[in-house]
Amino acid sequence: MRNALLLLAIICLTCEPFAAYDNSQKGVEQAFARFMTAFNNLDWEMFRSAFAEDVSVFNPDIPEAPNLDRIDGRRQVDESFKSVFAATRRQSSGPPYLHIVPRNIRIQTYGDSAILTFEFDRGANSIGRRTFAFHRESAGWKIAHIHASNVERRT
Repeated sequence: MRNALLLLAIICLTCEPFAAYDNSQKGVEQAFARFMTAFNNLDWEMFRSAFAEDVSVFNPDIPEAPNLDRIDGRRQVDESFKSVFAATRRQSSGPPYLHIVPRNIRIQTYGDSAILTFEFDRGANSIGRRTFAFHRESAGWKIAHIHASNVERRT
């Protein structure tokens, strides 16, 4: 009986990381979907709850971005995106205010970290490219870093 309990404990301990890993991609997908809904609708509270406290961001070169240097920490990210939200609300009606439709999404999970990349059409001759680094915290998957760039579409 003692050996059976020991074997059961070993099985449970070794299976937990695999169960957590199996759910990683789904958790990242859900966190990303919530973020995109919040961003498109300019839902400030839902939007900012997606970020880790020590988040960093490289904004793309767009008129609404007040700073093209890396911004670090929730306070600086809040200040930067409040400016983007205000400018976007002035330029369009909504919700949704934005119409970002991610395509070519790729998620790579590495234990408690994940990289999510995607592209989206920006109209005219421009494509947006984004890379999100996620980290799993006790409250769920949080965005630790965003790198944003835009490129001209090649014909």
